[in-house]
Amino acid sequence: MTQVDVAEAGAGVPRGWIRAVVGVQLYVLVSYVATAVVPYLWAPRAYPPLWLWVVPGWLLGVPGYFITTAGAVLAVPLAVLGVAVAVAARRRGSARLAGWSAGAAVLTTLYAIFSLTPPGLYLIGFVAD
Repeated sequence: MTQVDVAEAGAGVPRGWIRAVVGVQLYVLVSYVATAVVPYLWAPRAYPPLWLWVVPGWLLGVPGYFITTAGAVLAVPLAVLGVAVAVAARRRGSARLAGWSAGAAVLTTLYAIFSLTPPGLYLIGFVAD
């Protein structure tokens, strides 16, 4: 029977992929909030000066428009992927990576559930209009 070193067993863990999935999940959430929630809450007021929101608009708003209009079509598979990655990170990764992964999975799952509710569907119409 061979003996396996614990440090060697964890060496093959694709931590880069776990970090990438967590990064995509957080980017999707921030883009959704910047594109759908903030403009909806800001709607009764005058918009800020153009120079103040051009860069966030291009970095978050343009992709966020497509993320928001995709709604549950994007949110549900991303939430399922996030839960699977969180389980893999908990089994193989560090405690810190597992915490980030679990937090991103919970937030993405909440986003997926919200995108299926009437207020979430209303926000899709608000952004598309």
